[in-house]
Amino acid sequence: MKIPVSWMKDFVTFPGSVEELAETLTMNGLEVEGVETLDDGDKVLDVSITPNRADCLSILGVSREVAAITGLSLFIPGQNGLKTALAASGVPVFIHSPELCRRYIAARIDGVRVGPSPEWLVRRLNACGVRAVNNVVDCTNYVLLELGQPLHAFDLGRLRGPEIRVRTAHPGERITTLDGRDRSLDPSMLVIADASRAVAVAGIMGGAESEVSVSTRSVLLEGAWFAPFQVRRTAKALKLSTEASYRFERGVDPGGVSRAVARAVDLICELTGGSIVSISDVEPVPFEKRSLSVRPLRANRIIGTGLSARDMEEILVRIGFEVTERGEERISGQVPSHRLDITEEIDLVEEIARLHGYGSIPMRVPRGALDVSGPRPSDLPSRIRASLTSQGMDEIISYSFCSPREIDALGFSKGSRLSNPVRIQNPLSDDQGLMRTTLMTSLLNAVAFNGKRRNIDLRFFEIGAVYEAGEQGKLPREEKRVAGIWTGARHPDSWGWPRDGADVYDIKGVVEALLDSIGIGPWSVQEGTPADPFYAPGLGAQIVIDGDLTIGTFGEIDTGVLARFDISARVYAFDISIDVLSAAPRIRSQFRPLPRFPYVERDVAVILSQSVRAEDVLGELRRAQTSLLESVTIFDVYQGKAIPKGKKSLGLRFRYRAQDRTLTEDEVNGIHDSLVSNLLSSFEGVLRQ
Repeated sequence: MKIPVSWMKDFVTFPGSVEELAETLTMNGLEVEGVETLDDGDKVLDVSITPNRADCLSILGVSREVAAITGLSLFIPGQNGLKTALAASGVPVFIHSPELCRRYIAARIDGVRVGPSPEWLVRRLNACGVRAVNNVVDCTNYVLLELGQPLHAFDLGRLRGPEIRVRTAHPGERITTLDGRDRSLDPSMLVIADASRAVAVAGIMGGAESEVSVSTRSVLLEGAWFAPFQVRRTAKALKLSTEASYRFERGVDPGGVSRAVARAVDLICELTGGSIVSISDVEPVPFEKRSLSVRPLRANRIIGTGLSARDMEEILVRIGFEVTERGEERISGQVPSHRLDITEEIDLVEEIARLHGYGSIPMRVPRGALDVSGPRPSDLPSRIRASLTSQGMDEIISYSFCSPREIDALGFSKGSRLSNPVRIQNPLSDDQGLMRTTLMTSLLNAVAFNGKRRNIDLRFFEIGAVYEAGEQGKLPREEKRVAGIWTGARHPDSWGWPRDGADVYDIKGVVEALLDSIGIGPWSVQEGTPADPFYAPGLGAQIVIDGDLTIGTFGEIDTGVLARFDISARVYAFDISIDVLSAAPRIRSQFRPLPRFPYVERDVAVILSQSVRAEDVLGELRRAQTSLLESVTIFDVYQGKAIPKGKKSLGLRFRYRAQDRTLTEDEVNGIHDSLVSNLLSSFEGVLRQ
């Protein structure tokens, strides 16, 4: 929006320089992108207006902002309103769509002489980037730029009736607009019509058949309020954007229509020698100002200030807020008609902060209590989604339907609850006749779909519901679960990464990171997945907490199952119940300071039976009653030469540390020897030489 400074001075006199004016506007939300100097020495501000501040799309609007920010007086021309002389004989106006046009004013001016506009008006229009046409049209454009209210002038002699009808277009109706293009209208579009045809597209552009020309002697001046959504929809459908539609789309001042018409009538009469004959003002839906209240205590708490209720009232009055009730607990009043963006209390709080000055708000370091209780059940899906996406997995959303063939393909036994689906009475297709009992059908279908399109490196997950048919007379059972798959490469294609395929330990790592991120634990792994037969034998495991509560499974999908889904790649998957997770115990996060003293490491290799699980070994060591053992990790597993058949070598790394001192060699040796000795006796192992 281009704002000539000399024009702005008609409304408010800013005492500082143009540069200071630009800085003032920018500091308060109206960014000045540049200052241009014209040949006559006038300065023009190029102001960027955000979509919510439609009230600033005019000289008056920006001047009103300057007055509110600085506390200067504001003068508004044309405030006396319209003269209603001979109103009884005005041109008839009929509004057939009051929800789309809440007010329409038609002012008749006779005796006009259409010709060039005076130099001062042309200069101001040119400064704003608007081309001069003639003294009537230029007056309407002048008022649009000055007051922000679009107007339109019809040649009254070319209107049939003459009368004005505000209605929606008839099916198949057409109009030739002022740009010379013939346009097809439809019944969703609002038009201005005379007794027999459309003469303008409401809020966008007038028609060529009623255009003001040098032969015009009587003008019908239109001022109206049109619904923003209607203008926006029509402009988009017609691919026609104008200065008028730009403002109507964002919302013009409902209380400024009569002021703008009065201003234009004065200018047209002055510049054309015409005189006002009649005015028709139809308002089927009277505008009522919005009533709002603001609580000073709450406003101060949000902003971080200590303003008094009187200070806040003074700020609100500067933006045109009409105070009806004042007090320390509440300030109530009516929002000015031009501020369509102020709809609730927080908007008033924002205005108080803005006009008080962001630079005047004291800086405070925010404080908040640390919640270590773990995620609430309602937060769990979001936490799961964040963890999995951070590990490079992509979420999919699929239908909750499946086919009997897909459930059979997973290998469930007839007695399994997962082979007891809910049947749909009116399925979309034969392949969607059942509600899925597991997310695995959706994921494997996604793998098959992508594989046929040569997308072979996939990491998918889905959060959704599965369903199990209830007993006779009972509702189906619904459960929320999360499941994921990994197939293809372990790393993205890159010169810096080896082209290795993923394996079951990759999907196990995803599960570990997921459970760790939401604080689930302690948990362990048990081989075998009797409830989920779609894993390969020996390559599936249950995720167990509290010793016997299974929260899910993970492993490699059986090749027979993959073949039934027409998948040739190896696929690794996990499936976890969110409902069980929400009730699972959580590890309470505790802060521990960074260690001040060094650690001591000891490595040992023990030969154990092949049947001994590493999880059991680590569990036995963690249960050791010593505070000096900081961690135990497995750094090597070996079977082969020098290891007896049926045995394996497990490399363990012990890390010891004291929080209050540096450990001595004797302290570490004593604890370490005791732990290793207990480990060997518990699992019938021997040290590897």
